[in-house]
Amino acid sequence: MAKKTKKSGIRCLAHRTYLRSGSNKKSVQGIRVDVMGSQRTELKDMAESISHANSATPSDVIAVWDAMEREIIRALESGRRVALGNLGVLRLEVGTKPGKSTARSITSKDIEAKGVTFQPSKKLVQLLADFTFECDGIVGHPLSDTRTEEALTEFFATHQYLSVRNFATLCHCSESTARRRIAEMVAEGRLVKSAISKGLYELVKG
Repeated sequence: MAKKTKKSGIRCLAHRTYLRSGSNKKSVQGIRVDVMGSQRTELKDMAESISHANSATPSDVIAVWDAMEREIIRALESGRRVALGNLGVLRLEVGTKPGKSTARSITSKDIEAKGVTFQPSKKLVQLLADFTFECDGIVGHPLSDTRTEEALTEFFATHQYLSVRNFATLCHCSESTARRRIAEMVAEGRLVKSAISKGLYELVKG
């Protein structure tokens, strides 16, 4: 009988979170665990994979998805909830505009969309319970100055240009966090925007 190959778990990074006190001292608040890296599966990759399982071409899959997107947005605009099969349900979240939370009366002009909430189905929740994870213990905060400096020094030893995705992968953070952190480093004079292409950065050599 062939031996079953053990499926590797999702790589995670754990680090302590701190709460700053009035005297500038930090106390441990808890432990935060994040999925490592910021890699994501693109629509074109899923379309390619789906096309291998049936007669539809990647273009067919993308065309159907584009139509689904339009229908989902149309349903949300109508205030309806959108059931996505075994995945779950999308629904629109609304609330009052800033400064209106204590108003005595509310009109339609005071209401705005706050976002879209996803409620996973029972089947998806059950599947999540079967996920496995890998973690190598608690490390320092991935965005601390020391860890960022070490990661960038190692990266620029073999690369000339840094992208937002590179930074997110190096520091195990989201791309939005990476953009904010890069902007801070540009303002500090540690990184500079590359002249060859938009979205690339170079290390400022001292």
